[in-house]
Amino acid sequence: MNALTQRLHQFWYQPAPAERIAILRIATGGFALWYLLSRYEMLQKLSRSDITMFEPVGLAKILYEPIAPGVFTLLLLVTILFNVAYIAGWKFKWTGPVFALLLLFLLSYRNSWTMIYHNRIALVLHVFIIGVVASADAFSVDAWEKAKAGAKKATAHWRYGWPIRLICAGTVLTYFLSGIAKVLGELAWDWVSGEAMRSQVAIDALRKELLGGKAEPLFEWLYPHAELFLFFAIGTMIIELGAPFALAGRRVGMVWAVLTWLMHWGIFFIMGIRFRHHMSGILFLPFFEVEKLGSWLQRVKSRVSKAEKVTTKQNMKPAVVLFDGVCNFCDASVRFVLDRDSKEYFQFASLQSSVGRRLLQQYQAQQDLSTIILIENGRMYLRSTAVLRIARRLDGAWPLLYGLMVVPASVRDTVYRWIAQHRYQWFGQKTVCELPQPGIQQRFLN
Repeated sequence: MNALTQRLHQFWYQPAPAERIAILRIATGGFALWYLLSRYEMLQKLSRSDITMFEPVGLAKILYEPIAPGVFTLLLLVTILFNVAYIAGWKFKWTGPVFALLLLFLLSYRNSWTMIYHNRIALVLHVFIIGVVASADAFSVDAWEKAKAGAKKATAHWRYGWPIRLICAGTVLTYFLSGIAKVLGELAWDWVSGEAMRSQVAIDALRKELLGGKAEPLFEWLYPHAELFLFFAIGTMIIELGAPFALAGRRVGMVWAVLTWLMHWGIFFIMGIRFRHHMSGILFLPFFEVEKLGSWLQRVKSRVSKAEKVTTKQNMKPAVVLFDGVCNFCDASVRFVLDRDSKEYFQFASLQSSVGRRLLQQYQAQQDLSTIILIENGRMYLRSTAVLRIARRLDGAWPLLYGLMVVPASVRDTVYRWIAQHRYQWFGQKTVCELPQPGIQQRFLN
């Protein structure tokens, strides 16, 4: 019993730096402020709705009738002011709990009209937990005033660690309950077949078409491929029912957080449904040591600077991408990179070409048409690692994908191999390698 108690104590009361929960306070409070400001007009309009549509839920049940529009506007402005104080960490002992209660009431009131929106539940939970604990001992007005008075800087302590653990546990629980609901529903484990998800997505697309909208382009391509929905359904169940394992360790939690974040972006691209709190990544920040972001970026900047110096000394030797020359998907991927490589950093060669075979022999690699290969600065990179290293050199926001390097290569490569195995079936193939178009021939090695 003592061993179990000790393990529970270590789990819940692991020390954490004050900076970590302070960053969570700023990020979560910042999202809440964006929500209130961006929905300001909508919330005011809602307060003037037909009284017959009002059915109080949650904290709003203390009301017998809707709040007068003028009073509601005042309440909204007061909430925004406390939101700013929450972010700044000013008089946080009072402003933190008050803002948490105001936001809970405001969103309960918002859900009391026509329908309940569940996608803000996690935001309210996070704001509430952060608001009632010592979250302003760093990066705040309170901390600045204490430092000015000669107080010592806050050091790592369990009082900063347990609230973060509680936030992670609450987040994990919501996804786990979602998985349980699927298993206990009418379809039970048949949900894993992917047909239920496919039908749900199709109904959503049909509803949009009937109401004058338009289905997402990605859905139109995906719908005929039933096997992809099988993959998505299995992945969803693993993420939801496997959510408790995210509490087993920091690395497991980080991987789960990244995969869940990607799942929400997948929902957006397929169905156009925006879970903004989830898609922003703020919901998943508690699973990361966010206070180390500054030093990590500094190290990355230093490494990039050193790499640029080495590259300059090597007269900017272009990196070489080896690809399957008869694969339509690979060909489209090469054109995608060409369109976004304004610095002309990459050169290309098919794996079937004499140059491709010579490079494979030089780096003692087997000819595997199922993988893309990147040769950069004298090193060879395969599969998902090659893809992410290519992405970091492209124009626009594509370098952000390089952050997926935190996901273990074994996990990334499993997804990569599955796509590679079906690329001919899904996208087709050519009988011969096509010659590059005029104007980009110099980018292809013969």
